[in-house]
Amino acid sequence: MDNYVSRMMKEHRLLGIKLLKLNEFILSDKYDELPEIDRNDLKEQRDYMKSYMCVLSRRVSRQCGNA
Repeated sequence: MDNYVSRMMKEHRLLGIKLLKLNEFILSDKYDELPEIDRNDLKEQRDYMKSYMCVLSRRVSRQCGNA
């Protein structure tokens, strides 16, 4: 497997972990204690991470011959 494909797959895996942790935090009590502006920023960040995850998933899929 090409080195860039390995890096892309690792990035995909790590992004998935970060997205999961962010989702868990958004559901936590600590999130509710944040100022509204910070809560809004975190939700916006999550939306961008989801979009990036979709693009990365398509790229990984193509490199693995699934598309």
